[in-house]
Amino acid sequence: MQEGVDHARFLRAYEKELEFFAKKIGARKVKTIFFGGGTPSLMPIFLVEGILKKIAELWEVAENCEISLEANPTSSEASKFKALRDVGVNRLSLGIQALNDEDLKFLGREHSAKEAMQTIEIAAKVFKNFSFDLIYARPKQNLDQWADELRRAIDFGTKHLSLYQLTIEKGTKFFTEFQQKKFKMPEENLSAEFYEMTNEITSDAGLELYEISNYSRKNFECLHNLVYWQGGDYLGIGAGAHSRIFLVGEEKRSAIMMLHEPLAWLKKVEESGAGIQKLEKISAEELREELILMGLRLRDGMSSEFFDPKKLQNLVNQGLIEVVADRVKIVDEARLLTNSIIEKLI
Repeated sequence: MQEGVDHARFLRAYEKELEFFAKKIGARKVKTIFFGGGTPSLMPIFLVEGILKKIAELWEVAENCEISLEANPTSSEASKFKALRDVGVNRLSLGIQALNDEDLKFLGREHSAKEAMQTIEIAAKVFKNFSFDLIYARPKQNLDQWADELRRAIDFGTKHLSLYQLTIEKGTKFFTEFQQKKFKMPEENLSAEFYEMTNEITSDAGLELYEISNYSRKNFECLHNLVYWQGGDYLGIGAGAHSRIFLVGEEKRSAIMMLHEPLAWLKKVEESGAGIQKLEKISAEELREELILMGLRLRDGMSSEFFDPKKLQNLVNQGLIEVVADRVKIVDEARLLTNSIIEKLI
């Protein structure tokens, strides 16, 4: 338990914010719950249990509700896995990122490869449904090294993997070091080979690509993330949380962002019932763009009703997308171009 944090006070605030939104969004059936952002596995168990109890008081919770929690691979967090399962968590998502120490250090992770593997083994014993992430196409990494690391990851028996190519974003430490030529990124052609090989190895192991960076065995897709990608409603509570949801009696969807600083959020919830920083109505055009931005990440694609027929036909002619049974999909060979294809469509 973190020193100096009044967890009981935070629980009351979470409960208060849930009550606030129960009036705003009305009766709903809760199909997924996700504890994410920061390191929720550091929370005391009573906090997780209390939030789940309050949700069940306010709404109907589906019998097969997916309840996920993000955790880092440390022994202190792994020691809580059984207790988390006992209060209702049924899916664990581990932030692993690499299975060797040199690359973990480069990625700024504090855990070791040994700790990571030990934590995965504990998760596998406690949870039937667990996932972890890896980042590949890292500086100095070659195809054989990644193939070996990926096969070792699959051997842990996880039903779900999130596999991301390393990207360099402006404003990050990586970007500054890249500009200073402290490391080199793989050439574009090699990046494509990394992606193709990743898809082959996972497919051979029975893990199918269902979203551009996510692979799972049948019926083990992350249901919570599918809500985002399929454009469903979701409610976020707590500091820094985001929501995309229709409020009772309103025709436009609301985009809601909570205050990021935890104590500022806490104070506002105690004063007004919710720690809202910004609430905006999403226009029909913005909603269409959001749906396309998320929906085309899925291998199954999305309905053609959202698209300009001329733009669609142009990309079909270029062999970048296909329309099957009124669904628009990016062809497998063009998946690495997903972002630029979406730009052309919106």
